[in-house]
Amino acid sequence: MSDEKIDAVLTPDAWADIFDDEERAVLELADAVSGDSSALPPLLIEELRFHFGEAELAELILVAGQANLNNRVGNAAKQLLGE
Repeated sequence: MSDEKIDAVLTPDAWADIFDDEERAVLELADAVSGDSSALPPLLIEELRFHFGEAELAELILVAGQANLNNRVGNAAKQLLGE
């Protein structure tokens, strides 16, 4: 991944200029899963199903979920146990 793309990950407004449709859908999924994932946007679901099969979607969801779990547990551990 280029430095330009790495830098752009933190700027969702720049995603359309830097990432292709497939990459943007994955970034949007990761963003959506880190918030209230009980109702993913229907257009996102449609876009993801266009680009990925069921096994790939399952893997993407698991990776995003694991990253969120790691972040949340790490944040809680810092608060409870300190740095």
